[in-house]
Amino acid sequence: MFLPETQPHPQGEQALFEQVFRGSLAMILKAAEDFKKRTLSALPTLLEKVAYICSLQTGSGGYMHWGFARTYGNRPTQEAIYAAHMETALALTHVPVREIYQEYQAAVARSGSTAEILNPDSFVLKAPVNGDVILSAHLRLLQDSVTALAHQERTTHQVA
Repeated sequence: MFLPETQPHPQGEQALFEQVFRGSLAMILKAAEDFKKRTLSALPTLLEKVAYICSLQTGSGGYMHWGFARTYGNRPTQEAIYAAHMETALALTHVPVREIYQEYQAAVARSGSTAEILNPDSFVLKAPVNGDVILSAHLRLLQDSVTALAHQERTTHQVA
């Protein structure tokens, strides 16, 4: 069997590596920008953005987004959504619980596409899988606070 001889890259292997790396980095940055501008911008509140991203998170900590993976490939998709997840989750931890609950109430009143992810029985705020136990604990406390307030509000309205 005849195998064609491969030609070395004109600028050497290092240049080839840098070219491939720049291309991969550009794809990741494009995917991250696209995810923020086209996907997350459709969600009006920070809480909805975080809850949506959490709904994409798999049990192993990766993210499942068929359209993005098809367009950008798995690695850029994972890194883009992870970056958005980290950014929005950290931002949410700086918002007072009262404001988060007001966002929750406004989102539930609007219903729409986020209705299921904001259902108190399935509402989840998880941190990106990176070992940050403080962020995980903080998001769990926010989740528990919002669901407790929603449950209390539902119970109070049913009694009245």
